[in-house]
Formats: sequence, structure tokens, C-alpha cells
Amino acid sequence: MVTIGPISKDDLEELKILYDNGLQGTKTDLMKMNEVFDWMKGNPDYYVLCAKYNNKVVGSLMGVLNKELFGECRPFMVIENVVVSDECRRMGIGKLLMDRIEIIARENECTVMMLISSMHRREAHLFYESVGFSGDLGRGFRKYL
Repeated sequence: MVTIGPISKDDLEELKILYDNGLQGTKTDLMKMNEVFDWMKGNPDYYVLCAKYNNKVVGSLMGVLNKELFGECRPFMVIENVVVSDECRRMGIGKLLMDRIEIIARENECTVMMLISSMHRREAHLFYESVGFSGDLGRGFRKYL
């Protein structure tokens, strides 16, 4: 059975393994991860969700609630670090995670949810489109520092 809920401090070691295996070129520092997690727990605008299958962390995503200054000044949600373990793909886990973060975004009266995906991740793009995202509305940019 798959369960979706907030990540807990006890889940961080498994989340580190998931990130290191599923996010290209990642080698997560567990000590820093714990420090940042503690900071995030004090910030209500961060939502780190965890999918568990047989009590093992097999998927995760992070949603960050952002405030807007124009129009009706309604918030928007940025989604990052979407990952599902290789052995659990095509089980609906990604969809469950996306459905849960959408509920959170709606509860916070967000106008939009957005994410950026690397150009070469075509399978991920098909997944994002299957859960209602449109990949043709703009062009994403990053500047690594």
C-alpha cells in the first residue's frame, strides 16, 4: 500500500538515498540535509511530501508557496525535486504526490503550480503533461551559482 504524507526527520536517510539515486549527479550531505529540514519545519511555506511503499520512502517532491505582488496578490506554488525510485515507477506514485501538492496549492488559493524539468527528461515531461501541466507556456531559465 502506498501512503503520501509530510516527510519526517526519521525519513531523511532514505530520502538521501532516493535523491542520490534519482536526481542526476546528486550526493546529498546528510548533516546539511538535517539542518535544512529543521529550518523548513519552521517555515510554513515549504511542503516536502513523501511517498512510502511497504514503509519505505519511494518518492518525494517539494512544493514552495510563493507570494505575489501584482493583481490580486494571490500565491503560486513552485514544485521541485520530484523523484520516484526506479523500481516503483508506473505505480501511480508520482500522480499521488502531484495530486496531494495540488490539494495543498488549492487550499492556499494558489493561482498556478509551476515546475522546471531538464530538456532531456522527455519521459518526465510526458508524466507532467499527463497530470495536467502544459509544457508549452513558457521557457524556463536557470543560472547556477
